[in-house]
Amino acid sequence: MGGVKIMEYYKNPVDNLVYGYDPSTQQDLIDQAIADGWINVTGNWPLPPTEDELKELCKATAQGILNSTDWTTIADVADQQYTPYLMNQQEFKQYRAVVRNYAVNPVVNPTFPVAPTEQWSS
Repeated sequence: MGGVKIMEYYKNPVDNLVYGYDPSTQQDLIDQAIADGWINVTGNWPLPPTEDELKELCKATAQGILNSTDWTTIADVADQQYTPYLMNQQEFKQYRAVVRNYAVNPVVNPTFPVAPTEQWSS
């Protein structure tokens, strides 16, 4: 009866690629990886997202929010001549300004504001 093979995973710091090794048959490769400064990521598999991936997620989230709230910027949505009209368009503009900053300047750990609740005239 064969035992379960436990793989060890090492990340190459040069290209950030991860390689798996079987320590029962590839210990020499593991030793070389360690000597070359590779990082043992076995306990962290799958790897957490990179800084670039987190920034891309921030940007994509911000773009999605902007797309879903574009309608709030249309002039006649807040025009009092047409009822019902959006009474708190300015809140949406302020909200979108913060979100737009994340779309243009994404960060690793964004704190997105809470979207305003639509307030319609009667």
